Amino acid sequence: MELLFNHAGDFGQGVLVTLGLVVYGVLGSIVLGTVLAALKTSPIRVARAMSSTYILIFRNVPLPVQMVLFVFGLPQLDIQFSLYASAAIALVLYTAPFVAETIRSGLNTVDRGELEAGRALGFAPMMSLRLLVLPQAMATVVRPLGNVYITMVKNTSVAALVGVAELTFLTDKLAVDQASPFLIFAGAAISYLVLGLAVGRLVAALDRKVAFSR
Repeated sequence: MELLFNHAGDFGQGVLVTLGLVVYGVLGSIVLGTVLAALKTSPIRVARAMSSTYILIFRNVPLPVQMVLFVFGLPQLDIQFSLYASAAIALVLYTAPFVAETIRSGLNTVDRGELEAGRALGFAPMMSLRLLVLPQAMATVVRPLGNVYITMVKNTSVAALVGVAELTFLTDKLAVDQASPFLIFAGAAISYLVLGLAVGRLVAALDRKVAFSR
């Protein structure tokens, strides 16, 4: 245990980097996922096809493959990002399809009459979607979205593959330096557990608030 206390600062640094990836991942994927869900439920065939193709590809190619291709492939096209930014973008692109499918399931629970009511009130289709349909859909998928983001917390560990100094990367480095992999990785496991539980508690609190509002 003394070893873990001595390197608490290193674990803290890794947790902060991981938290940053989580925040960017949540914000980016909720925006992109909402757009994809709206396109997939659109009456426009081309929009549905574009969304379905994106979801099909990015859901079925493993995140490590996507991250390596993104980080090391884009420079071949003269497109440069920092390792951290590349990892965050890859995480968003991978998570967004799961968010989109979750939101789409929520959209399917909203009565079609809501759109008719919006039309009767003079709302444009996009305004009806934004003001009437999406808020109701989001209220029904808080817990499923929470599960997606708890999984995303664990997926941030893939960033270690491309050299981002997040929790797994620093844990691996410490395990080699200290020649004590069991204790070091046990500390990392506890850190991920705490992060996952924290996200779960936030989701549960938000779900209760939304349920009360309904």
